[in-house]
Amino acid sequence: MITRVRLKNWKSHEDSELTFSSGVNGLIGIMGSGKTSVMEAISFALFGTFPSLKSRRVSMDGVIMKKPEQKDSCCVELDFENDGSSYTITRTIVRGKGKSSAEIKRDGRTLNVNARGVTSDVMRALSIDYDLFSKAIYSEQNGIEHFLRIPRGRRKDEIDRMLKVDRFESARSEAVGLRNKVRGRMEDKARVVEDIRKEGIEGKEKEGKSALEELSRELKSASSELEGIEKSMAPIEDRIAKLEGFEKEMNRISADLQSSKSVIRQLEDSISTAKERLGGKTQEALQREEESKSSELERVQSALNGVRKSIERQRNEMASLNSMIKMNSESMQSLEKTGAKCYVCDSNITEEKRKALLDSRKEEDRKLRERANKVAETMGKLTESANRMEERTVGIKLDMERLKSARESLEGLKGMQDRLDKLVKEKDDLESSLKGLKEGFSEGELKKLRKEYYDISAKRSMLNERVSGIRQRIADKEQALDDLRKRKDLARRYEEELERDERIVRDLGVFEDAMKLTQDGLREEFLRNVNDTMSGVWTEIYPYADFQDIRLAIEDDYVLQLKEGNEWVSVEGTVSGGERSMASLALRMAFSMAFIPNLKWLILDEPTHNLDHNAIKRLASVLREKMDMFAEQVFLITHEERMSEGMTGSMYRLERDKSKDEPTQVTPL
Repeated sequence: MITRVRLKNWKSHEDSELTFSSGVNGLIGIMGSGKTSVMEAISFALFGTFPSLKSRRVSMDGVIMKKPEQKDSCCVELDFENDGSSYTITRTIVRGKGKSSAEIKRDGRTLNVNARGVTSDVMRALSIDYDLFSKAIYSEQNGIEHFLRIPRGRRKDEIDRMLKVDRFESARSEAVGLRNKVRGRMEDKARVVEDIRKEGIEGKEKEGKSALEELSRELKSASSELEGIEKSMAPIEDRIAKLEGFEKEMNRISADLQSSKSVIRQLEDSISTAKERLGGKTQEALQREEESKSSELERVQSALNGVRKSIERQRNEMASLNSMIKMNSESMQSLEKTGAKCYVCDSNITEEKRKALLDSRKEEDRKLRERANKVAETMGKLTESANRMEERTVGIKLDMERLKSARESLEGLKGMQDRLDKLVKEKDDLESSLKGLKEGFSEGELKKLRKEYYDISAKRSMLNERVSGIRQRIADKEQALDDLRKRKDLARRYEEELERDERIVRDLGVFEDAMKLTQDGLREEFLRNVNDTMSGVWTEIYPYADFQDIRLAIEDDYVLQLKEGNEWVSVEGTVSGGERSMASLALRMAFSMAFIPNLKWLILDEPTHNLDHNAIKRLASVLREKMDMFAEQVFLITHEERMSEGMTGSMYRLERDKSKDEPTQVTPL
């Protein structure tokens, strides 16, 4: 039983809280007052959706209050009791998120905080899903005739889904498909078995074995012949290898011998040229000549050093004379001026003394210059002598280098001679080895052996090809025999599988029949329960005597019919709108009891549509006096004030001034 619902910022409800009891609970108000919003909130709290949200006629953000002031979120709280436990559900929508958050508690303890998880917990607690809730319990506004709006030909499928009978049909259809698949597989296997039998495998297998034995004998003969040829080739190969080794070694020695002779000729030419250049001098003679040149070099360098020292002394004396000449010239220049003073005491001197001093200085300048010329002449001679000595020094050094080179050439000449002797000995050894090899080598024999080996190799190649061909034919025969064995095994396996598949087909047939019987039985039980309930409801709610009974019949599809006299007529197209609405209401109540006998909830939104005064009065009376026979808790949404007479539980009036965009006001009655 639903005991409480609270709507915060839900559509036109700013903050509305309603409590409910068993019996008929009613919401009365004019169009647009927010009655249906309460039922949509109950559906949303339980399953996270309601019909217009499920069909996307309204979005998540569309249920959040927009007038008189736009809100950022909305919240629905719902309390219900079931099997001795109390449940509280809270669902919240935040604008722009496109989804809701949720929480469910049982007896004050949190069970789940995931939106889908909350829905699953509700389904487990009530043993009902949204699809069944929306078709058997919740009749939305103008939806009382939902069943009649389902096109003919689709009603059976719709009710089968509500009954969960479609699962049996799915199982039966899958079994039919599987049986057809197995039969198709059996036909394929049977064709394969028949084809294999027509192939005459036993005879082919016998022929193949006989041919394989013949090929094996042929292979043995050819292999034996090939083995004999290969044995005869071994000594020929050894002799050819030995002779070719001799030939290769002879060629190598001949090449080495040719190279040695060339080197010997070159060495002999080099030794002859070196001896001519040395003129027959010995090592000792060259040594003595080099020592003599060394002594001469020491004497010349000693004399050169003495001359250089003399030149240095002359150079120093020349520098001293040039300094004295300069000082004397400066003194004469001073004396030539009038009013001259003594250059020693700086006192004035007489004209006579000045002239005497000037003459004395000129004489001294002449002597100094004369001495300087002699020194310069001496320096020139000494320099010429030094240059000659330096040239001689260079000549001696060059002679010494030539002597050293000659001495080294003489030493190299000895090395060349030693190498020449060694090469001559090696040449003699090579000639001796070559002679020995030629004695053991026969070019004619090698040619003969090579031709013989070639002929035998050709014969061996032919035999190898023959052996390979026989082996390939043997492999082909073995493969063919293996294929025949596999075909026999396949036929045997298919025969066993055909027996097993036949049993499977029989069992699937039994299963299909069981599923069909189960479906038919469930549908018959459903029809019996629905029709029994509708008959009882119809006699209570229909105020006239022209239609005595109501039933749901199966022709090509489910058809809702009313009994008029002794005939049953379809509700569709032959009765008035009010009679159609009353029939649909009876069917809705019967569906609620048939599909959810333990829950006994019913939500009716504007059920008085198309009903006349008597029908409304009769319906109100039934709701008040006999509804507890059909449902434990009913929610009635109506604008019809007369329906208040049928309400036995909580009753509320909902009002709203739409011209001022005011929120819904809820007043208990």
